[in-house]
Amino acid sequence: MEKLAVELLTLIFFYACTDGGQTGCSLSLVSRRIRDASRPARFYSVSLMTSPTQIQHFLDCLQTERARSREMMPRVRHLCLSLFGQGLNTSGSSIQAGPSTSFTATASPPAAAPTSRAEFLASLNRRTRQWRSAQDNLDEQYGRVIPTLIRTIAPDVHTLAFLQAQWRSTSVVRCTFPRLRELTLVGGDPSFLPFAFVSDNQPVYPALKRLHHILAWVGKEVDFIKWATHAPNVTHLRVSRLDYHPRITVDTLDQAIGENEPDCFPRLQSVVIQPCPAPPPALRMGPSHIAFRDYLVHLQRVAERARVPVRVLPPLEMPKPVPGADPQQKCIMRVKTEWLDRVEGDGDGCWQEGVNGLRLSFPGA
Repeated sequence: MEKLAVELLTLIFFYACTDGGQTGCSLSLVSRRIRDASRPARFYSVSLMTSPTQIQHFLDCLQTERARSREMMPRVRHLCLSLFGQGLNTSGSSIQAGPSTSFTATASPPAAAPTSRAEFLASLNRRTRQWRSAQDNLDEQYGRVIPTLIRTIAPDVHTLAFLQAQWRSTSVVRCTFPRLRELTLVGGDPSFLPFAFVSDNQPVYPALKRLHHILAWVGKEVDFIKWATHAPNVTHLRVSRLDYHPRITVDTLDQAIGENEPDCFPRLQSVVIQPCPAPPPALRMGPSHIAFRDYLVHLQRVAERARVPVRVLPPLEMPKPVPGADPQQKCIMRVKTEWLDRVEGDGDGCWQEGVNGLRLSFPGA
């Protein structure tokens, strides 16, 4: 290692720093020579999964390393960003925000089980208020760091997995992603950049090739006609957990991939659709089962009249609840694994072929 040219070492480090940041951090601790040689590649791939504080520390570190850079500027090419934080625990814990930590959960004595309907409703109302307070706190903390993060990485990022949970942005980040090739979104369109605030004359994602929408919560509209305007070069489109409400999501998807709209996604080559989970099984079919059956028939017709090949996968399967297991965290790590698969070896990720495809299980709203 000591005899290799710095330029060759830097190239090797770019191939090594594809694990979300762990290797880059380790290389910076080896020696001064290795730290300097690995600086351009240190932030090649980054995963930020835990808290607003982690994001702020990352931004501080990136700015410091950029100030020390003499030739090649450290840039983020691949980013996995989750705004779920550490989870919102409202069952017997008081959540406090501090200046240097995202959340501090202070255990409280377990509350006695309600003995009446009135006590149950009061307990439910109290937990709802605690959850809303914690969510508002989380929104405020992320709102202070996300705009800066997005403006910093937008010009250079190639792949982005964005799990925005139920974060509500209070500001609009006016930027474009000129080099972004792959985008995975969990929870609808990015709330920091609504298409309503962007001119149709300048696409937000001009180089985007693969778009994966995971519609993890009912009620968030996705307008695929708008996406066709701002991501005109998409070749592969996947929509997971597609529900029949809101109708604008299904209808604009049908319109965007149909034969009557060849100008929408003009370079589109393939589409994958995975419906939302089916209603719980019952001895007799109820209205919800009949509606879901009709919805699956409608999706098949959407696929038949599309101008490109469309694979409609079986409905998403919800995992059975397991005591002590957090299905939310399991799903977050699944998205991260797919993202790493594409970054590390240009693997299939969520785009693997086959009828069964990749099953992503996300809890309901």
